[in-house]
Amino acid sequence: MPVEVTVRHLNISDTLQKYAQEKSSKLIEKFPAIEFVKVVLDMDGPFYTVAVSVQGGHGATVESNHKDSDMMAAINAAFDKAEAQLRKNAQRRHEVRP
Repeated sequence: MPVEVTVRHLNISDTLQKYAQEKSSKLIEKFPAIEFVKVVLDMDGPFYTVAVSVQGGHGATVESNHKDSDMMAAINAAFDKAEAQLRKNAQRRHEVRP
């Protein structure tokens, strides 16, 4: 599964980039229909911004953004939002309508 981590407007440690890749891998393990994950780590004023874009099966695209003063917290929150959206989409697909 392709995972792309992009860093803009700042220099961050390899540890944070690896952490974002690990979070992407865990998301792919939970949702095997995922085709592509793109993570953008950015600096916007005094805040770190993390954008996660997930291209899943069945034509579903999920995007989540989070802004925080701590990069690790922003990564965690953005991936939590993406996971919640993927779970909601999966639940909708499996619902049986009368």
